[in-house]
Amino acid sequence: MFNLHADLVPICFQKEYLSSRTFFQKTQQIFPAALLVEQREFEHPLKGPNNEPLFCDVLFLGQSTTPKAVLVLISGTHGVEGLTGSAVQADLLPELVEVLQANADLGVLMIHALNPWGVAWSRRCDHQGIDLNRNFIDFSDELPVQEGYKEINQACSMLDEQGYKGLKSAFSADAFDEFIASLTRGQYQDQNGLFYGGKAPSWSREVLNQITSHAFIQQAERLSVIDVHTGLGPYGYGEVINDHEPNSKGFEWASRLYGDNAYSALLGESSSAPKLGLLDFYWHNIIQDRGCFITLEFGTYPVEQLISNLWFEQQYQLSLQEGEPRKLDESRVVAMRNFFYPFEASWQQQVLFRSRQVVNLALTGLTEHG
Repeated sequence: MFNLHADLVPICFQKEYLSSRTFFQKTQQIFPAALLVEQREFEHPLKGPNNEPLFCDVLFLGQSTTPKAVLVLISGTHGVEGLTGSAVQADLLPELVEVLQANADLGVLMIHALNPWGVAWSRRCDHQGIDLNRNFIDFSDELPVQEGYKEINQACSMLDEQGYKGLKSAFSADAFDEFIASLTRGQYQDQNGLFYGGKAPSWSREVLNQITSHAFIQQAERLSVIDVHTGLGPYGYGEVINDHEPNSKGFEWASRLYGDNAYSALLGESSSAPKLGLLDFYWHNIIQDRGCFITLEFGTYPVEQLISNLWFEQQYQLSLQEGEPRKLDESRVVAMRNFFYPFEASWQQQVLFRSRQVVNLALTGLTEHG
């Protein structure tokens, strides 16, 4: 569909929210006006580290307000991971011009920084401490209870004394995998704990409701959604994670579009264990049998290091007194950001190439299966 071998330009990887948004906007400015169907900005109620306004930016691209096939690209679901997603979106914008010009029935929706506060403040969660990727449950029902959460949280406290290597050595291999799966599954009882899904829909979820009500999405015959994340899997590799139920239409679509690239979490193939309240499930309801949702997860460092960095960063955040500003150069914040966003050329190049490859698969499948 487009040139996978175009120059891999690392300048699209910026070091903070404001410069990443500025770069994304500059790239957008050279996009042909005839292909910009609509542009929206959703301003967050809080400000960034330099008192700058924060936005979730949305671009509807194509030749029609109601394209038959739509590719959705999302960045910043987990705030600190949004700098990578922003780089991917900025890199892809120029490559999409020729594709959209050649396919009148194709549209692309870009959601830039779904959780802008988390991107700006280098937090994985949002301003309320909510892990957005655990927030998509039905809050009119009784909240899920994480059995054994106290023991799980207590195990994490070992990190204060032994660090992440000590954490892993305390378990057998199978027990450690079970511990990680239980910890990361999502919990709704401790607002100060990791992987907290919230007590109500988040600001970002409300914004998403407005975005997906657009005819661009509602009237599409085929939909492929890609949400860019970092932190799980081998260094630099982009895993295609399929959270659709096996034998469902969505699962079939994921297999059709991505083939053996797609790994099922529910079948135990993925680096990601099954979880509660995923953004995936929200999109599953939107998509129905029209396509699929996948997470494009770029690996960084070992999972025990992930837990360590999240735990120490969380303890720092909880230590702040009311009104005390969060310091982005604080060592625990820096360590957590470096885990999710390795500012290293070979990692960045792998991210760009794999993103183009996966998007190319999605676009080919959307246009060939019309």
